Amino acid sequence: MPERPGATPMNDSANLPHKPAPIGRGSAGCCLIGRWHRECPVFIRSSTLDAILDFSAQDLRCERGGFLLGGAYRDTVPYVEIRHFAPARQTVGAAASMRFTHETWSGLRRDLEQSFPGESVVGWHHTHPDLGVFLSRYDRLIHRNFFSQPWQAALVVDPCRCELGLFQWIDGKLIDVGFALIDDPPQRRVG
Repeated sequence: MPERPGATPMNDSANLPHKPAPIGRGSAGCCLIGRWHRECPVFIRSSTLDAILDFSAQDLRCERGGFLLGGAYRDTVPYVEIRHFAPARQTVGAAASMRFTHETWSGLRRDLEQSFPGESVVGWHHTHPDLGVFLSRYDRLIHRNFFSQPWQAALVVDPCRCELGLFQWIDGKLIDVGFALIDDPPQRRVG
């Protein structure tokens, strides 16, 4: 039975804003991590992935997590661009679980308003210290209930084993889809 009944990979893509993809597959400034999800590729800025990996390595005993921020767009196909990472505040973490609290969601709303105006939550991140990369039954429950859009992603990092995986909806199931790591845009000079 599908984890997301009746789901098709991008059944809501007609409503996504049109924007050219940040870079083409195999282009300079792009590194493919894992397999390429042709129906809805995911692009992550290198500085954002660095921030996620640094945050993940800060606690090797308990799970921790955060939110993937950016946007979902339509070019020749729908795609997701992850531009920022917001660590989740006031979670309840243990060796093999992490729970978002009411305070976590309130902190996310404040972060979006104050630090990341115009950005959307395009997914979530959490760690599995020395457990490997997979989505547990509880992880799938969180994703199904809070990140149910077909383009929303879950990034799992095992900081002890130096492994990661990005999961997204495909035909109603959460599948490790890989992503394209892209260069950050050039800094604008002031003056």
